[in-house]
Amino acid sequence: MKIINIIKNSLWIIFSFITFINGFGFIYMGITTNNKNWILEGFVYELPWILIVLFTIIPNLASLFYLGIIGMALQIVSIVRSIWADYKYIKRLDANENRKYFP
Repeated sequence: MKIINIIKNSLWIIFSFITFINGFGFIYMGITTNNKNWILEGFVYELPWILIVLFTIIPNLASLFYLGIIGMALQIVSIVRSIWADYKYIKRLDANENRKYFP
Protein backbone atom coordinates (compact mmCIF):
# COMPACT_ATOMS: atom_id res chain seq x y z
CA MET A 1 0.00 0.00 0.00
CA LYS A 2 1.37 3.40 -0.91
CA ILE A 3 2.29 5.87 1.82
CA ILE A 4 -0.19 8.43 0.48
CA ASN A 5 -3.03 5.91 0.80
CA ILE A 6 -1.93 5.05 4.33
CA ILE A 7 -1.99 8.72 5.35
CA LYS A 8 -5.33 9.28 3.61
CA ASN A 9 -6.87 6.23 5.31
CA SER A 10 -5.48 7.30 8.70
CA LEU A 11 -7.09 10.74 8.74
CA TRP A 12 -9.98 9.36 10.80
CA ILE A 13 -7.66 9.59 13.83
CA ILE A 14 -8.19 13.37 13.87
CA PHE A 15 -11.70 12.80 15.25
CA SER A 16 -10.20 11.33 18.44
CA PHE A 17 -8.58 14.66 19.27
CA ILE A 18 -11.82 16.67 18.99
CA THR A 19 -14.04 16.77 22.07
CA PHE A 20 -17.68 15.72 21.60
CA ILE A 21 -16.96 13.80 18.37
CA ASN A 22 -14.07 11.58 19.44
CA GLY A 23 -16.07 8.40 18.83
CA PHE A 24 -17.06 9.16 15.25
CA GLY A 25 -13.69 8.00 13.94
CA PHE A 26 -14.29 4.54 15.35
CA ILE A 27 -17.83 4.51 13.98
CA TYR A 28 -16.48 5.45 10.54
CA MET A 29 -13.74 2.83 10.79
CA GLY A 30 -16.26 0.16 11.81
CA ILE A 31 -18.64 1.01 8.98
CA THR A 32 -15.93 0.94 6.31
CA THR A 33 -14.63 -2.45 7.45
CA ASN A 34 -17.98 -3.89 8.57
CA ASN A 35 -16.66 -4.41 12.10
CA LYS A 36 -19.41 -4.13 14.71
CA ASN A 37 -16.93 -4.02 17.60
CA TRP A 38 -15.39 -0.77 16.37
CA ILE A 39 -18.86 0.73 15.84
CA LEU A 40 -19.81 -0.21 19.41
CA GLU A 41 -16.53 1.21 20.71
CA GLY A 42 -17.27 4.50 18.96
CA PHE A 43 -20.69 4.69 20.60
CA VAL A 44 -19.12 4.01 24.01
CA TYR A 45 -16.74 6.95 23.48
CA GLU A 46 -19.69 9.14 22.47
CA LEU A 47 -22.04 8.10 25.29
CA PRO A 48 -20.86 10.58 27.97
CA TRP A 49 -21.18 13.50 25.54
CA ILE A 50 -24.68 12.43 24.51
CA LEU A 51 -25.67 12.15 28.18
CA ILE A 52 -24.23 15.59 28.92
CA VAL A 53 -26.42 17.07 26.19
CA LEU A 54 -29.46 15.23 27.56
CA PHE A 55 -28.74 16.21 31.18
CA THR A 56 -28.47 19.91 30.33
CA ILE A 57 -32.26 19.84 29.93
CA ILE A 58 -32.52 18.93 33.63
CA PRO A 59 -29.49 20.67 35.13
CA ASN A 60 -27.78 18.54 37.72
CA LEU A 61 -24.30 19.92 38.18
CA ALA A 62 -22.93 16.85 39.96
CA SER A 63 -24.02 14.55 37.12
CA LEU A 64 -22.65 16.92 34.49
CA PHE A 65 -19.33 17.17 36.33
CA TYR A 66 -18.89 13.41 36.60
CA LEU A 67 -19.98 12.84 33.01
CA GLY A 68 -17.45 15.47 31.92
CA ILE A 69 -14.69 13.68 33.83
CA ILE A 70 -15.70 10.34 32.28
CA GLY A 71 -15.92 11.94 28.84
CA MET A 72 -12.44 13.46 29.10
CA ALA A 73 -10.98 10.16 30.36
CA LEU A 74 -12.61 8.29 27.48
CA GLN A 75 -11.25 10.88 25.06
CA ILE A 76 -7.71 10.16 26.24
CA VAL A 77 -8.40 6.44 25.90
CA SER A 78 -9.81 6.97 22.40
CA ILE A 79 -6.69 8.88 21.32
CA VAL A 80 -4.39 6.07 22.45
CA ARG A 81 -6.72 3.41 21.13
CA SER A 82 -7.12 5.08 17.72
CA ILE A 83 -3.37 5.16 17.17
CA TRP A 84 -3.20 1.50 18.16
CA ALA A 85 -6.23 0.43 16.09
CA ASP A 86 -5.09 2.29 12.98
CA TYR A 87 -2.50 -0.40 12.26
CA LYS A 88 -5.20 -3.10 12.24
CA TYR A 89 -7.49 -0.86 10.18
CA ILE A 90 -4.83 -0.29 7.50
CA LYS A 91 -4.04 -4.02 7.42
CA ARG A 92 -7.73 -4.83 6.98
CA LEU A 93 -8.12 -2.27 4.19
CA ASP A 94 -5.00 -3.64 2.50
CA ALA A 95 -6.34 -7.19 2.72
CA ASN A 96 -9.69 -6.08 1.26
CA GLU A 97 -7.88 -4.25 -1.55
CA ASN A 98 -5.77 -7.31 -2.38
CA ARG A 99 -8.86 -9.52 -2.31
CA LYS A 100 -10.36 -7.41 -5.11
CA TYR A 101 -7.44 -8.19 -7.40
CA PHE A 102 -6.64 -11.75 -6.26
CA PRO A 103 -9.87 -13.60 -5.34
